[in-house]
Amino acid sequence: KEEKEIKKENYYHKESAYGSFYRTLPLPVAVKSEKAQAEFEDGILKITIPKMAPAKKVKAIKVKAKKK
Repeated sequence: KEEKEIKKENYYHKESAYGSFYRTLPLPVAVKSEKAQAEFEDGILKITIPKMAPAKKVKAIKVKAKKK
């Protein structure tokens, strides 16, 4: 048996399956995978992975070269 349900707005996803299976999900590159947490309660698997802080913007500086 397999069920699927997807709702939008802030996003809701539901899956149900019987038997052995696995799921692979693409993640953003900038996550702290070492801080990942997973909880399984009442048949629901909740996975939480914090995002990394956004990279600081780089400021370009022009360099003037003098001839000798």
